[in-house]
Amino acid sequence: MKFKEKLYRFMYGRYGADQLYSFCNIAIISLFVVSLLLSFIIKNEVALAWTNLIIFLLEIFLIVWSISRMMSRNIYKRRRENEIYLKATSALKRFFTFNTSKKSKSGNIDNYQFIFRDCTKCHATLRLPRKAGRNKVKCPRCSHRFYVKSKKIK
Repeated sequence: MKFKEKLYRFMYGRYGADQLYSFCNIAIISLFVVSLLLSFIIKNEVALAWTNLIIFLLEIFLIVWSISRMMSRNIYKRRRENEIYLKATSALKRFFTFNTSKKSKSGNIDNYQFIFRDCTKCHATLRLPRKAGRNKVKCPRCSHRFYVKSKKIK
């Protein structure tokens, strides 16, 4: 129990682990696997030694960088780095998961079939069927009735 309390005290005020830290750990493991696989692919011993050295140095750099980020007390900078990483990965996810449906302008099928509006009373987000014109809606959460305008997508 004393070790756990000492660890809590030591980590107090430090940044800790985040998504970028997890990505670095996955990258380190994948680099290790790549270096193992290259030993079967590359037959030239000199080329294998150089590639393993480069991969090893990259692994060491990632280990030191991720641990220094985790132990850092500059929380603002570490949070900013993580935000940049999350923005980059979300852009990549959007690029690879883009639906090329002809039905909708943005490619998302929900934009074609539904509209999303907030209840004017309880502010719950409602997914409503898309009907052209002014439609009366009843919120399922608070039973408040209000009107919603929508138009058809071509």
